Amino acid sequence: MKKLRLTDFKFLFILLLACSVKLHAQVTDANKDGRRDTLPYKQNNNQQYLSQYSTKNERAQDSVTEVRLVELALRQPKFDEAEAQRKTIDLQLEKERKAWLNLLSLSVNYNDQTFAGKSNTQTAYVYPKYFFGVTVPLGLIFSGGTDYKITKQSGVIARDQELELQLTTKASVLKDYRQYRTYDKLLAIQNQVTDDAQAYFLQVQQKFSDGTATLEAYNDASAKYNAEVVKTINMQLEQDLIKIDLEMLIGRKLEDIFK
Repeated sequence: MKKLRLTDFKFLFILLLACSVKLHAQVTDANKDGRRDTLPYKQNNNQQYLSQYSTKNERAQDSVTEVRLVELALRQPKFDEAEAQRKTIDLQLEKERKAWLNLLSLSVNYNDQTFAGKSNTQTAYVYPKYFFGVTVPLGLIFSGGTDYKITKQSGVIARDQELELQLTTKASVLKDYRQYRTYDKLLAIQNQVTDDAQAYFLQVQQKFSDGTATLEAYNDASAKYNAEVVKTINMQLEQDLIKIDLEMLIGRKLEDIFK
C-alpha cells in the first residue's frame, strides 16, 4: 500500500475546506430563500389584518353614530316618565304654596240694632255697625312649612334621579356600542383565523386519505379547527347579546341607524 505524502494531505485538506465552504453557502442561500418565501406571507397577513383596525374616518363616523344613539336613548318612555314625575312634584309644590289660602276664613257681621239714649242723660252709646273676623288655624303655622319643605326636597330628589338616569343611560349606550364595534373587528380577524384553520385541516385530511399523514396529525388539525369554530360562535353570541341590549336602550333596530 502506497503511503500518502505530505502534499497529498495538504490537497485533501484544501478539498475538504472547499466543500465545507460550498455547503455553507448553499445552506445560507436556502435560508434566504426560505425567508423570502415566508416574508410575503407575513406582509400579506399584516396588510390583511391592518385593514380591520379603525381609521381616522371610521372613528369620526363612530363619534357621530354615538351622538345619534344617545339622542335616541334619551327619548325613550322612561325619560318621559321621569320628567312627568318631576313636573308633578313641581305642581304639588306650587299647590302647597297656596294651600294656606284654603285654611283661612273671613267672617262679616252687620249690626242692625239701634240703642237710643234717654233724653235727660248726656251719655252716648256707640256700637260698631259691622264686624269683621279672620280665623287662622294654628296647625297651619306649625305644619305648613314642614310639608312645603318635604315636597321641595322631593323635587330635588326627582331632578337628581332624572339627571342620574340620563348619565347612566348615556354611559350604557356608549359602552355597548363600543363593545359591539370591537366585536366587529375581532370577528373579522377570528373569521380569517378560522378559515386558515379550516384550510389546514382540509389539507391534512387529504393527506390522511392519501396515507401521507398520521392519525395524530389529523386529530390535531381537527381539534384546532373545531376550537377556532367554537371561538367564532362564542364571539358572535357575545356581539348579538350586546346588540340586543343596545337596541333595547335606543328603542329600535341598530341597522336602522346606518340607513
